[in-house]
Amino acid sequence: MRIKSLVVCIILGLAGAPLAGTNAMAQRPRHESPPVRPVTVFGDLLDVSNTYDERPNTRAYSSRRNYAGLSVTLDVGSQQNIIGVDQFHGAWAAHYPGKYKVEVAESENGPWFETFEGAGRRGFSRAQFEAVRARFIRITATATGGGNNEWSIAELKALVDPTATPRRIPDRRERPDERRGRDDDRLPQRRPDSRIEGNFRDMERAIDRNPDTFATTGTANYAGTSLTLDLGGEYEVSQVIQLHGTRPNDYPGEYKVEASRRKDESQFREVWRGRGEPVRSVARFDQITTRYIRITATRNRGRAYSWSIAELRTDRDADPTDRDEDDKRLSRDIRRATSQGFSDINAATDNDLSTSATTGRANYSGNWVSLDLGGSYTVSKIVQIHAPRDGDFPARYKIEVSQGGTRWQTVYEGEGANERSRATFDAVRTRFIRITATRERGGRHWWTISKFRILE
Repeated sequence: MRIKSLVVCIILGLAGAPLAGTNAMAQRPRHESPPVRPVTVFGDLLDVSNTYDERPNTRAYSSRRNYAGLSVTLDVGSQQNIIGVDQFHGAWAAHYPGKYKVEVAESENGPWFETFEGAGRRGFSRAQFEAVRARFIRITATATGGGNNEWSIAELKALVDPTATPRRIPDRRERPDERRGRDDDRLPQRRPDSRIEGNFRDMERAIDRNPDTFATTGTANYAGTSLTLDLGGEYEVSQVIQLHGTRPNDYPGEYKVEASRRKDESQFREVWRGRGEPVRSVARFDQITTRYIRITATRNRGRAYSWSIAELRTDRDADPTDRDEDDKRLSRDIRRATSQGFSDINAATDNDLSTSATTGRANYSGNWVSLDLGGSYTVSKIVQIHAPRDGDFPARYKIEVSQGGTRWQTVYEGEGANERSRATFDAVRTRFIRITATRERGGRHWWTISKFRILE
């Protein structure tokens, strides 16, 4: 009887056990690899470095409840078979996006390929999709959530599957009949014609590709006058260029640039503010995705000059004007600046070229500026913009970096230069940057900085 009972128990046990290759396989997770921590994250949310610091009690946040259109971008460091992305909302569980979309790209400049659109979830939002070979992942909120909350992210992770056969990202340069996939039709097949509107005379002449014609305010009292450029679709933009053509001195005393993905007054946000310049006025800013660009004059130059534009262009044009070698490189935000020997160092970090920090004297050897990026980032180039005091550059200076702000490593030493002092060095990860003058120029030249660009 004992033997029969034992046999019955074994049979029942086997009957209740999962069969190899059936239930066990069904319960296997979709991706075998653990979530990938991004190398860096950048975008519209504040304190984005908190999204990959492995600390769930810190967060990046929108700072406003109407966050539709804001986005964050993950860089996973190399091209991988990406199958999804996780947003962990941490202690801010109710701060999830009402709806969002996910796009991926091989380069931060695109082309971007949409892979997911759906609703966020309380506490934890996961987007999963078929594998795509890519390096960058962009998450864009398309609708706000209920509860009147901000959008908060405590941690971001990418999901990858090394064993998957990935899809390819369509190239915008291909002919339409060479493209494959449902999402491909969303990409522009040709450059759509731009449209422009505003308070200028002969507005269309600013985009007619004829530098001998121009749109103009026709008056020197143009403060508050604006124009809006419709690119005809969403594009990656990092500069707006005004060519003043045959009226080189008809540039605005000061102006601002705002951008929006939708033609909605509440959606426009300022991306740049500064002074106009003779011949061409160039506004450079961190790369954004936008359709509408609005330029507004905030200050006149005087009684003698109108504001005239022969051609208005952006870096999406086939023949961009005044392209700077640094414009395509990711620029890091500066969270805090301190200095020794400078007046108003914050004037060098406000994106306003009409203000500047200066030593106010020619004897500045040993004076320094310290910049806090707010998190650990990859840096390989630092630019000091001295304009409009082009000659106020240090004869020689050095750059040091530090992760904690105590132990410093010298990464560059060299000479300053007229208008812009550029320092290029081997890429390092750092949070703090210190720039010290080691020799002054002499004469009446101070050390003046209107803006910094900290480049990847």
